[in-house]
Amino acid sequence: MKTNVMLRTLMVVLSVLTFTNLAMSQAPEITYSEVMYHKLLPGHTVQQAVALEKEWGKIHQIQLNGKAITGWYVLSKVLSSNPDQQAYDYITIKTFADMGHLSESYPDQVLEKAFGAAYKTKWADLLKRTGAIQQGGKVEIWRTMDGILNGKAPAPIWVIEFMKVKNGLDNEYVALEQTFKKLHQERVNMNNISGWTMAGLMYPAGTEKGYEYATVNYYSSMKDMADGRYMEAFKKVMPGQDPQKLMDGAYKTRDIVRQEVYSLLEYVSPAPVQAMK
Repeated sequence: MKTNVMLRTLMVVLSVLTFTNLAMSQAPEITYSEVMYHKLLPGHTVQQAVALEKEWGKIHQIQLNGKAITGWYVLSKVLSSNPDQQAYDYITIKTFADMGHLSESYPDQVLEKAFGAAYKTKWADLLKRTGAIQQGGKVEIWRTMDGILNGKAPAPIWVIEFMKVKNGLDNEYVALEQTFKKLHQERVNMNNISGWTMAGLMYPAGTEKGYEYATVNYYSSMKDMADGRYMEAFKKVMPGQDPQKLMDGAYKTRDIVRQEVYSLLEYVSPAPVQAMK
């Protein structure tokens, strides 16, 4: 089925990004994310795409239950600083712990479990119907570097910021994010955010990409996204310190080259023990 997997990659390719398995309550272990950017063909809607993605979700649920992947998410783009607003309409993010998963993402045994004995015909039909409403896009592979999660269900709103490090200051930038992590932890404690993740771009990488890292803030509502409790968290975590000094360090080490807001539409989560039996 490797040929079909390549077809899926070319046809239904859809950023940012996973980034992490939000079903986990602790800080994420090292995981990888396959981010696909989807562009709808004229005359088709996100609602139509989501209906198809639910069928893909059945396959990914089986993979999650079998521990082949750690998560799968469908996110609709709400806002983007990208000047090409029509570049893509939504993204899917699949997370996994073993890069070897990409060698054969949809093996026969998984497809047979999802579709039954006639899985080859049904799999080909799903690929055909998916390709009929989408055109090829880009795929990115990211590596989760750090994160904080509140242990609840995946948050409905994701704000992703893509970073370009200045003058090779990667070590300084990563160290700076560790300081910000303390603030994010306090904001999680305050229920201001649902979590935070930092990821590094693995493939394809190059100076023309314009970014090397990304961070994700997860929010339970638009109100929380607009809630200015950052300073409250700063005063608790870094009492007596100047917040401008921290921001100056951020400006010195990196540029936020793109910011995007996504709405979570679909995802797979671990099946209950009874259901797995």
